[in-house]
Amino acid sequence: MIENNQSSNPYQTTSGQVALPFNEEQFKDFIVSLLGKPQTITKRFTGTFDIDKDNLIALYQLLHQRINQQNDSRLIQFRATIYYDDNSTVTLNGFDHLVNYNETLPLVSVSVHLTWQYLLKFRDKDSFEKQEISISFQTSNDGNPVGSMDEFYHPYRNVVGFRISHTARTWGADIEGLLSKHINTITNKDSKFLDFFKYNDDAVENIVSVFLFGITLIFSISKTNQILDVTDTSVLVKHYGNLIFLFFGIYVLTRITIVILERFEIFSSPSFVRLTKETEKHKIKKLKSYKRRWAKYFGTIILSLIIGILSNVLYKFLFVQ
Repeated sequence: MIENNQSSNPYQTTSGQVALPFNEEQFKDFIVSLLGKPQTITKRFTGTFDIDKDNLIALYQLLHQRINQQNDSRLIQFRATIYYDDNSTVTLNGFDHLVNYNETLPLVSVSVHLTWQYLLKFRDKDSFEKQEISISFQTSNDGNPVGSMDEFYHPYRNVVGFRISHTARTWGADIEGLLSKHINTITNKDSKFLDFFKYNDDAVENIVSVFLFGITLIFSISKTNQILDVTDTSVLVKHYGNLIFLFFGIYVLTRITIVILERFEIFSSPSFVRLTKETEKHKIKKLKSYKRRWAKYFGTIILSLIIGILSNVLYKFLFVQ
């Protein structure tokens, strides 16, 4: 009897063993490609965005199409994690789950993280290598770091960030360019004028103070020059006493203005991750609140300047003889 130890099946099995259809060196390269330390590209964008499920689907298709066109690829995992304003999260494993997801609870979605894991076989490599792409959309949410990732999070600002873990620098640079171009099309930059008031509260307060004290100083010098030839000492004493009272009043006005402005020290334009019906309602309320805050902010500055000017005018007619 002849024993046949050869098998036509490449996946030959024995007791407690599995034989794979490549040699030891190929197996070693494959494991290293999966477990090795890839290079990483990280980039962050600040700006205003308003995205919904259709935007996420379009982003998935854009990225998936580019990767499939370039190399032999296998998508081994796609994951979408949605963060809500009550600190709860939902993780969807698979693109179909994202497409069909419909949250019924009255929750406001504030952030979403997307992660792709691919096995890619580059033309100059003999084995597949693992690549990972993560994209994060994070709204400012009034400074509450719900769903934040350390390398992307920025307090009180809306952030879109991505991280590419790759084993081929050219491929990583290509994906970086693709994502950067796409993110720039869905984010809007605030005007530099508004950004100045948002993130330079000390400078704004100093400008208001300088204006109030400056115009008061001009008024006081002008009126002092007009009465320097007065010989009545009592008139001069009364005049300078009134000036001290006027400057003290302007100082109080300045301090009150600064206290009010500090309520608006930092605030960002609202962004939205609209993945629930409740978020749609939240968007309307948030935009109205944002406009009211700007109105109160500029109203405080304008009213303070007007009061400062009127105080000097009243001083001119009531106290200067």
